[in-house]
Amino acid sequence: MNFDPKVVPFDRSAAYVHHRAMKNRRDNNVVDALELLRRAVEHSPDNDEYKLDLAGLLSEMGCLSQSNRLLLDMLSEGKGPSECYYGLALNLLSASDISGARQALRRYHGADPRGTYAMDARRIYDELQLYEMFSLPVGRKSRRAACLDDLACTRMKEEEYTRAARLFKRSLEIEDRDEVRALYATALELCGRRRAALKEMRAAAEPERAGVRTLCIAAQFYQMVRMPRKSRQAALRAVRLHPDGLEMRMLIHTLGELGLHREAGECARLAMQETPYDRQLLHIRAVSLLRTGGSEGQAARFWERIARIDPEDTVAAYYVQAASEGRLHGEEIGYAYQVPRQEAVARLGYVADVLARCNGDLETPWREDARFRAMLQWCLTVENVQFRRAAVTALAALDDPEAESTLREVFTRPEISYEMKFNAMVLLRLRGVDLAHALPPSIDECDGLLPDADTLLPALPIGLRQACRYAAEVLEDDYGLSVLPALALTMLRAHGCRTLVPCTRRRIPAYAAALSYCYLSMRGEKPSFRALCRQFGSPFRTTVFYAARIAEALEEKPDDKAD
Repeated sequence: MNFDPKVVPFDRSAAYVHHRAMKNRRDNNVVDALELLRRAVEHSPDNDEYKLDLAGLLSEMGCLSQSNRLLLDMLSEGKGPSECYYGLALNLLSASDISGARQALRRYHGADPRGTYAMDARRIYDELQLYEMFSLPVGRKSRRAACLDDLACTRMKEEEYTRAARLFKRSLEIEDRDEVRALYATALELCGRRRAALKEMRAAAEPERAGVRTLCIAAQFYQMVRMPRKSRQAALRAVRLHPDGLEMRMLIHTLGELGLHREAGECARLAMQETPYDRQLLHIRAVSLLRTGGSEGQAARFWERIARIDPEDTVAAYYVQAASEGRLHGEEIGYAYQVPRQEAVARLGYVADVLARCNGDLETPWREDARFRAMLQWCLTVENVQFRRAAVTALAALDDPEAESTLREVFTRPEISYEMKFNAMVLLRLRGVDLAHALPPSIDECDGLLPDADTLLPALPIGLRQACRYAAEVLEDDYGLSVLPALALTMLRAHGCRTLVPCTRRRIPAYAAALSYCYLSMRGEKPSFRALCRQFGSPFRTTVFYAARIAEALEEKPDDKAD
């Protein structure tokens, strides 16, 4: 090759690739920027700046799982920047996990109180507090009705329709709401009481004030009772209300269920104006295009876009391959972002066969079989609880950095139950894994290891319950700790040993201060009784006495006294 003096040679280093990525990002060439940022991180895997930029871009594009995984990997190394917590908070907020976002913001404040995003974190935290405050039902009646609604919906999921109908009826007697009345009508229909169900649905959906949720429920109800004209009318009324956010997602699902494919595609197009890289919406656009006579090549472009954003997405890869082979029109493709049923059964069968053949040696297929690795991670997204549990258990049993990285991200998913997470924790401990390295560090050591406080508090008398909440509120405001589950579990243990004096209303501050003292002492801190008594407004001697009782109960063995 001849040397040309007019051409200046240069090394396309990681810094150059990162510079090109940021320029593409400024020019709104987001997908190109994403690919370049990935290359920059591959070339310089120890550069935290590149990783943070990549995680931020993934978050902007709706790839929350990938962004969380990258941030958690940085934190697990023990030297990740505090901004990782801020990025996690934004991701959890985008996933509508309000409590998780608040917890991540508290971690960020604890790790770096004067960090780059300290003011923004404080503002978001305060706004989330206000949001939760104003989202709560106003008044005792509204709160009671909301509790009945939640319980009724749980009974509906468990197919206990008669009990659900009774609960919805009691809720409506307390507070009349169109959406609840529509759910009540659905429960009545499932109980076989069609005449009463039609009457209730007319009362809920026919008024002009009916909202998008009510109309979506009505559309699905009329479809269930084989009244297609009224079903279509209700769905089109909801379209004319121009919803957004979760209501738009609910409407798109309803339109797909009713076979209104053109309207579903149009709603997905409108929703993509705010989230243009959302894989669920891209999938809906592709499916609606196929259902309305579009070509496979036109539909495949949407899945190719998903595959370019996330090369590890096996769902998009399946549809791209099916389009190239010309068999999309023969598939039963649903609007939910998942592979067709036949392919899902084949994948689950493959994973089950590998797990059955490995005889406890998971490392070999994980290391040598790329398809098994991809399918095991895909199992985390399926509705089948057994396969989801098997995937979490297998990841916890694997001694592999990639498996640990995947497991870290799985622990941030709200759809993964507490039981699955706890079983994974037990397996990690049995393998002798250092959890401080395998999982991200936290201000609260008990974070993620305890069940929700709502499952623990009802077992306590009301006085001790209020003391737990009071202590949790003070510890959160003054110490930045969100530890209500740990406090409830501590008080439950002490109460079970039957050494506590009954907690009357006047004794609540003293019990709260004593509980806070015991918890802070268990954390290795040196709390002051006098400071806590001033914070809680409790008598000094009484607080010391209650703390001694709680500490005495915690030191006893579980079998010393019967519960």
